[in-house]
Amino acid sequence: MVDNEGTTKVEDEKKEGAPEGDSEELLSLESLDSIISSEDPEFADSLNQIGHDEPIEIYNEGLELEYTLDAEIKLWSEATGIRKKLLKVLPFLPKISYKVRMKRTAFRLSSRKWKEQANYRIRNAGPLLLRYLGEQASKSKAKIGMGFEAFKAFSAIKKISFVGLIAATGAAGYLFYRLGTQGLMPPEGDLFIGSMADWSQGKYQYDPKNELESFYESTRTAQNVLVMKKMVVNLRRSSESGQNPMGAFEFYVEGTASEVVVEIKDRESEIEDLFLRTIEEMTFDQVSSGEGKRLLCDRLRKEVNKVLTKGYVRRVFIKTAIIKP
Repeated sequence: MVDNEGTTKVEDEKKEGAPEGDSEELLSLESLDSIISSEDPEFADSLNQIGHDEPIEIYNEGLELEYTLDAEIKLWSEATGIRKKLLKVLPFLPKISYKVRMKRTAFRLSSRKWKEQANYRIRNAGPLLLRYLGEQASKSKAKIGMGFEAFKAFSAIKKISFVGLIAATGAAGYLFYRLGTQGLMPPEGDLFIGSMADWSQGKYQYDPKNELESFYESTRTAQNVLVMKKMVVNLRRSSESGQNPMGAFEFYVEGTASEVVVEIKDRESEIEDLFLRTIEEMTFDQVSSGEGKRLLCDRLRKEVNKVLTKGYVRRVFIKTAIIKP
């Protein structure tokens, strides 16, 4: 018998003058590979990439894949010791053992196969990822190309309608996003300002009892103080005084503004006369005591404020007080 492995039968075109039976000839595989390489190099490269799969040993524990229930029953029947005694009491044990063995074998096969596949993917993660991305890019490119070809086949009205539909879809999406986040129309602002705290750059809390600083007593503001001339005045007699009690006084006058001090200086004689008439109404006992002096200063402040036209006097202090009984 002639061995024809390594050759193939190819039909050639009929030659002129050749009989019909001579149109077939035998062609070797090497010649066929050379013809494929010359005619279609890309197809030849794809054939060369095809190789045999590496053999994977997935089970090597001596258990045959053709293991049957009869073999399990035979194994139990030939057993000795406690297994033989159990078979006499429970004759259905070989069936249960067979099912358990098959399940365990299937689990081992699947776990071994999964491990081998996982190891293969881990070892070839880079090439597999690049291949997958290339395939996805090719598919996307093909789909985009098909879409462009289909769009080119549309009529002018269909093209305009398609573009308008895309624009309307985008506008509707933006509208829904605006409704869900900010609302269609901006909220109306308050017509009136309820609190300046809403517009301030910062908010601060302070204790009015301990952290409040008087405007007029602050060292950072001007002190509008005027020293009056020395005044000598007769006082009213009292039980503790003599026949003719007298007093000599000098006063500090503090105004709320510089205009107050200027007005008092311009009207000094008038203000001095007002001070003298107010002091004459005080008794020797009143002026001698501390409470009487505070009362005197308060009366002088009130009387001066009655005649001033530019502001008012905040306080009146005694600079010098000499009392003669």
